[in-house]
Amino acid sequence: MHDAHLPRYVSAQSLEDAGQWLLDLQTHPERFEDFDRWLHSDDEHFEAWARVNRVWDTVGKQPATTKRHWPRRTRLPLLAAACVSAMAVCAALVLSPGWRADYSTSTAQTREVILSDGSRLTLAPQSAVNVSFNDRQREVMLVQGEVFFEVVHDARKPFEVRSEDAVIRVLGTAFDVARRSSGLSVEVRDGTVGVNGQYRLAAGQRVWIDRQSGLGTQSAVTPTEVAGWVNGSQFFENASVAQVVEQLDRYQPGWIVIQDPALANKRVTGLYDMRDTQRALQALVAPIGGEVRQYSALLTVIGSKKPTAEK
Repeated sequence: MHDAHLPRYVSAQSLEDAGQWLLDLQTHPERFEDFDRWLHSDDEHFEAWARVNRVWDTVGKQPATTKRHWPRRTRLPLLAAACVSAMAVCAALVLSPGWRADYSTSTAQTREVILSDGSRLTLAPQSAVNVSFNDRQREVMLVQGEVFFEVVHDARKPFEVRSEDAVIRVLGTAFDVARRSSGLSVEVRDGTVGVNGQYRLAAGQRVWIDRQSGLGTQSAVTPTEVAGWVNGSQFFENASVAQVVEQLDRYQPGWIVIQDPALANKRVTGLYDMRDTQRALQALVAPIGGEVRQYSALLTVIGSKKPTAEK
């Protein structure tokens, strides 16, 4: 009997190494060439890499509920263990910030929520919120990610959005709040928004609160471009490649690794389709001398385009 389709033996060490590479490439993209050498040094490594990818993909396909959320990158050490232990997968899910959130979304998922006062929340992928209403005020805690708020006016009950970076206070308006790795942004489509008691934003204005310094920077934004991601596309103006990639990373499982730090810091302006991340990445980096290599369904590497050798 031909045994070509029987599972290939893979050592626990190879599985552990493959899981560790998933982690290392996220935090140390400059090690991609080392990973490539490891992968090609033994046929067993290819099989280990494939199995690790399948485990990650299986976890990623679990449906999100109000009590379950796709693990954040801060929980990656747990997910590495998941490659060789199903129990570690459960631990990663339980410890995820969205696990106990009232409402949350998973990778590439958006969700619309109607609150008891009629206000509408639209959650971007990998986002989570907690809601607390009482007789005096309405409060939403942004646990992670990005949310577009359409708040019903009620002069008796202010509406507050809180995060570790800011307190946003409104009566009735439409605005977007996004928590990024380096800070928080607030963009207003309609009405007026107060941020931290220091900034008052009208329609067509935004503020960026830097997490490290705590300082805010105000600028203009076209109102119709606020929360464009709700319809599938997002406009970025003078954003770094790293900032755009951070957003696109929420729309596909696995990792998008920027191998070249200089490329990560380049500034771009453009409209990108968040529903087709590979196409968006090509449109993002090709004009500035970058290239996209999809190493597996769960690993995409962005680097500077290598010069073609002359014949």
